Amino acid sequence: MNKLTLTLLAAASLSLATSCNDLKKTDDKSTLSDATQDTAVVARTGQTAADVATNAADAVDSAASKAGSAIGNAFDLTKAKLADVKFPEVNLTGITVRGNDDYQVYGVDEKVLFDTDKATVKPTAAEALKQITASINQRYAGKDVRVLGFADSRGDKSYNRDLSKQRAEAVKNFLVTTDKMPADRVSTEAFGEEQPAASNATAAGRKENRRVEIAVKVK
Repeated sequence: MNKLTLTLLAAASLSLATSCNDLKKTDDKSTLSDATQDTAVVARTGQTAADVATNAADAVDSAASKAGSAIGNAFDLTKAKLADVKFPEVNLTGITVRGNDDYQVYGVDEKVLFDTDKATVKPTAAEALKQITASINQRYAGKDVRVLGFADSRGDKSYNRDLSKQRAEAVKNFLVTTDKMPADRVSTEAFGEEQPAASNATAAGRKENRRVEIAVKVK
């Protein structure tokens, strides 16, 4: 084999080795905007384009969670002393209104809203919920609303909490979809058998405890 052939083979081998080496390298760019569809780009921050996309999605989720928490943390009725209130626009049987300077709470009897052990709003409840929505829109437009679900102490504690949660969600959905209350202003909370309004030792007391309340934060 002559010297020319050996020289050409050596040059080809060197070129092939250099090319293979380049394929193993990650293209290092100053910004992620230099990316192409077939190039893995790593910015000088050490993040890939996929990392940045993931971080952006996490930021959106975090913002949404904080917004929901802002509404949730705005309500604290545990120590509120509420007096009976009479509004002329609220006059149907089964609806009560209590309030103070911070909250107004519309209470709805279980028999108005639901059948026993059910969480589907009865068609006959539409008028009562419409009356409550109209009162809230008239007096407290733009204020945050929370639907509170309660149960009596009969049966399993977790079942009672789940039922009160489902009922609160059902009323919220009705207010938003049927009565057109802004969804971002309405939240829910389930108490189950906690915070009874009356004694669970009697049928009358248990009936009073099975309820849904619609609270408005006035201030």
